[in-house]
Amino acid sequence: MDDHTTHDVRTADHDHATNHDYLAGRHAPEGSPAHRLHLWIARLHDVMTLFYEQFMYEGWEHEYTAASLPELEEAMLGFCSHDDGKDDGNALYAEAVAAYLGETLLEEAGGRWDWDPTAGTDGLPVVRPDPALALPPVVPLLVVGQALREKSGQVLATAVRLQRAAVRDRQREHPEWWPRRVHTPWVNTGAIISSCHAAERWRNQRMVDYLHWWAEEAGGRERWLFTPASLDALQALLRKHFRTVEDYDRVADERFWIMAAWYVGHYVVEKKDALWQYREIDPDAPPGAPHAADDHWTGSAFVSQRLRHDGHAAHPWAMLREAVAGKDLHEIVDRFPDPRPHGEYAEAPPWPEALWPQARPEHLATPALPPLTEAELAALTAADDLAGPDWCDNHRLHTWLAQRRAAFPAWADAAGGGTAAWDFSPESLDRLEDLVRGRFATYEEIAAARNDPFLVGAAWYFGEVQVRECGALWRCRPQPPEDPDDLHDVPMVQAREPAPDEDQDEDEDWEDDENDGEDDEDYVHICDPTGELRALLLRGPENHLRATLEHYG
Repeated sequence: MDDHTTHDVRTADHDHATNHDYLAGRHAPEGSPAHRLHLWIARLHDVMTLFYEQFMYEGWEHEYTAASLPELEEAMLGFCSHDDGKDDGNALYAEAVAAYLGETLLEEAGGRWDWDPTAGTDGLPVVRPDPALALPPVVPLLVVGQALREKSGQVLATAVRLQRAAVRDRQREHPEWWPRRVHTPWVNTGAIISSCHAAERWRNQRMVDYLHWWAEEAGGRERWLFTPASLDALQALLRKHFRTVEDYDRVADERFWIMAAWYVGHYVVEKKDALWQYREIDPDAPPGAPHAADDHWTGSAFVSQRLRHDGHAAHPWAMLREAVAGKDLHEIVDRFPDPRPHGEYAEAPPWPEALWPQARPEHLATPALPPLTEAELAALTAADDLAGPDWCDNHRLHTWLAQRRAAFPAWADAAGGGTAAWDFSPESLDRLEDLVRGRFATYEEIAAARNDPFLVGAAWYFGEVQVRECGALWRCRPQPPEDPDDLHDVPMVQAREPAPDEDQDEDEDWEDDENDGEDDEDYVHICDPTGELRALLLRGPENHLRATLEHYG
């Protein structure tokens, strides 16, 4: 793909860019590349929650991994198999897949989102890999278009394999190097799943149970059956109790009026094909930014026609507030367009509401990825199984282990007895325990000494005993942490994973999954040697390091 000239809103020092750089376009001229990039970034949380909650099947692991892309492409080809270019659902799905692909590329090859005004019909978001890779930008939406056009099931995986190959090539010369990325605000897996679960509270059976209580309090269940007449009843109820919106505001958080708001919200869900939605507050978002505490849509459930581009959204409590102020409740509800007849679609609006129409059709004729011969594609695929970095075999771990082995004789002399006394036997752990307890008096003291040469050597020795006695494996995060003070970013040891039972058939696997109360045979014991040494200062004298060996069976 050609490297288009692109408006670049990066800081001068890419390595020190932060996700707040994406906010630079908030006050840029409307329609400028910087402003459009800001709008795209601001939408991504909603795009990803919609994708996770409405488009993907139960069990989908939303983790932005390379290994998930073949599965994603298969699901996309099935979902969009009848795309006629007018279905909002297909367009929203394609944009969500593009966003997921972009985030996955950033995880694999670093870099940041940017905006290319020459891509597509009127500009599209692009992913610029870490500058050290010297790779051209990728237009995820055009890659998605290529996948839908070719229907090979391999396009998304090829896109990420090309970038992973460049990362591997650089790491052969600079094994300590890892790509760095600018993190996209509020799209991490935890934020997406948490927001979806929060919205679930407003549509679950418990709310229906509350409805029965509220309906009886409000004149009888027969009045509240989500009919147009019930809106008249609700409006009359509001105006009977409140003369001003200030009167309503004083009690809006009481349970009865919360349920009244839920009723009008669920009326819209039932009659207008809307969905309950909730946006959690991003504690790191500065004031005025999307998902900040002062944003209109955060921190309170609302209803939204998020499956259509021309849909409406509103907070139910705000709808009731307007009704108290004198607006007819039917008119408030009718701001939500009626459901379209089956097979009828509206013309998609221009950006920022819809991007997919700008990617098609003329810009999809040219492949978004560099053309590969069959042999080149086969070689690229064979060289990369899309697995994540190996925590048990990586440069960072090997470097640390080599340093520890080289330092062991001096450590053993300082600890007393030399290498003859420290023979990696289970019995030697008792001596190590006495040494640690004698050297540190409190947990705070040992925690503050995390980089002390004695403690680092003691942790390696403790782990190495498990390796030699129990067949454990050393493991370590391949990439350095963003937080250098992360207490959990230390080498650990783990038991070897059990070999698969070749005699067990799929029916037995299914039965095992159903036995929730039984032991998990897939459990793999992991020990943090440094953490276990610190824990000695919290545990009583009856707890011993040697007991750790019992976990290996």
